[in-house]
Amino acid sequence: MTTSTADGRPTAEDSSDQGPRSLVVRLILVTLLMAELLIQVDQTIVNVALPFIQRDLHFTESGLPWVVNAYGLLYGGLLPLGGRIGDLFGRRRVLVTGVTIFTVASVVCGFSTDPTVMVIARAVQGLGGALTAPVVLSLIITSFAEGPERQRAFALWGSTQAAGALFGLLVGGLLTSGPGWEFSFFAAVPIGALVVILALTTLKESRAEQRPSLDVAGAVTITAALLMTVFVFLDTQRPWTSPLRGGLLVLAAVLLAVFLLVERRQAHPFLPLHVFRRRNTSGALAIMMIFGATQMSYFFFVTLYLQEILGFSALQTGLAYLPLIATLLVFAQVCMKTVARVGLTRMLMTGLFCLGLGMGWLGLAASSTSFVATVLGPTIISGIGLGLTMMPAGTIATSGVDPADAGAVSGLFNTAILVGGSLGLAVLTTVTQAVGGLDDTHGYTVAFLCSAGLAAAAILIAALVVRVPAPAEADAA
Repeated sequence: MTTSTADGRPTAEDSSDQGPRSLVVRLILVTLLMAELLIQVDQTIVNVALPFIQRDLHFTESGLPWVVNAYGLLYGGLLPLGGRIGDLFGRRRVLVTGVTIFTVASVVCGFSTDPTVMVIARAVQGLGGALTAPVVLSLIITSFAEGPERQRAFALWGSTQAAGALFGLLVGGLLTSGPGWEFSFFAAVPIGALVVILALTTLKESRAEQRPSLDVAGAVTITAALLMTVFVFLDTQRPWTSPLRGGLLVLAAVLLAVFLLVERRQAHPFLPLHVFRRRNTSGALAIMMIFGATQMSYFFFVTLYLQEILGFSALQTGLAYLPLIATLLVFAQVCMKTVARVGLTRMLMTGLFCLGLGMGWLGLAASSTSFVATVLGPTIISGIGLGLTMMPAGTIATSGVDPADAGAVSGLFNTAILVGGSLGLAVLTTVTQAVGGLDDTHGYTVAFLCSAGLAAAAILIAALVVRVPAPAEADAA
């Protein structure tokens, strides 16, 4: 007979039903991974369909990027809010709400015949994603005990996050080339419906034991600051010298300072600042910002390289990522089985090293313009890096976190990846434009080598900042 703790963690009265292999725990994990897959696939599945959406809905060139940006703006700006709402009002309730909003908005996107309706529906999808993603991670923190059980969940979560984005490219190419771009959105319906059913039947409601009122001032200031910051990085139509971009960055910095002042005086702050005093949490968040920059740059520049330099179609581009998906999934399993012997910090550094090695190899080989010579080897090495990085990073960031703060840390973790990715891509795009753009292989060489440098910086942070205490290493063993 299975019960749950006050914070929602499943337990079993019969010792034979305990551990990650119990049916209830497996169903919980499947539910959370499917929710994560729903969000991650959508972030790339639409990219392949953009030319067809532009043609059928008569988007202008300046308006088309907002099919992607409207989603990214709400998703990136509201992640911490989504995580905290889950802490305060019930994680299962917020997960079901987020997935339902996301699924309904997907249907509206698929039936859209007007550009304005499409952009608004994409923004609503972003809202649903911002409610869902941090709650998935916080439920992993509260539902799985520290040690091998949580490490296994984190490894599968990390694999789903990366593989889902790549899978979206492949499925997007197949659906767009076949039944039509509308089915890139309709594909979310069966997955979303199944997640809602599983969540309602398998998850126990969980929230902070004493539910305080929401810190409105903190929520408003940090959310506004994040929305402005994400908008600045997404608004690539304007130069960096634009008064609007500069003004929004200054205003975001002012709001962040106000937020910090407000949080110091709150009995129940929106974002508990004490989590930043945890050396491992702060170090892991910094690493995840750099990891996000490296990962997003990899997908962006490799996709462009395959299409613009090697002349691949959208479907061929999706198929070209299959070796990376396979390698990632295999080495996520390797990570789970060997982390006890290697240790969390060394495993994290090994993953970052492989990711940097793959980017460096791409940079050095970019001029050969051959898939096998340029892309295949680095893709496999990068897949190893992705497979080895997410689990130890997530475990280090969340080890010892109070369940009441799980949503806040989860929101920060997801935000670090997204904001780091947006910032890194904006900087690298600016650098490549300064050296002549991406019309030839030279620009790609610079972009890939700079990404390798970012991975090296993340390794340095892991070596100097992260200190996994002996008990956590014992848990890993």
